[in-house]
Amino acid sequence: MKRYQPYCDFPAHGKNIAALSKMLWMLNSNIADHFEFTPIVVFEAFTIESYLNTIGSEHVVIWDELERLPWKKKISVLHKLAGRKEDWGKEPLQFAKEVFQIRDRLAHGKPERIEGKMFSTREEAEKVLGTMEMEPDWYKKITKQWCIDSKDRFENLMVYLGGLYNFKHIGHRMAASGGVIEHDID
Repeated sequence: MKRYQPYCDFPAHGKNIAALSKMLWMLNSNIADHFEFTPIVVFEAFTIESYLNTIGSEHVVIWDELERLPWKKKISVLHKLAGRKEDWGKEPLQFAKEVFQIRDRLAHGKPERIEGKMFSTREEAEKVLGTMEMEPDWYKKITKQWCIDSKDRFENLMVYLGGLYNFKHIGHRMAASGGVIEHDID
């Protein structure tokens, strides 16, 4: 008797790239004017790091021991094992630094006090509360334009990282693959 079993090979970054792609797609829609941009940066960082884990788990025998390293160390290890030298001062690794600086501030930040300029009336001062003027400088970077520009920068980084180990040009876009296994059971 034959039995059939579905299977799915699910890469670590699969769901992250799917969520990120939807958010980046929405930048081109009318909804972007009312969209919170912070999740884009967070999911760019999630996707980069999970893609590093995908690459590492396929090419580094002891990756299970390394996967808890900080993202920057992972990139250094992957470069070293590929016989390459990373250049943090140039794109695309400069983009990784920028994304993770923002992500780290979001994840590990401390309370900050932002003091605005002086106003003649209380009403004028209150109008400024909740605006970008009252955001920390590091957070002000996360604008619609930064997110739009990040699409190409993100893509270039992912292709670069995959290229260290000859991954397909769009390997980071692979959400999952699967099929059906046929079993002969008596």
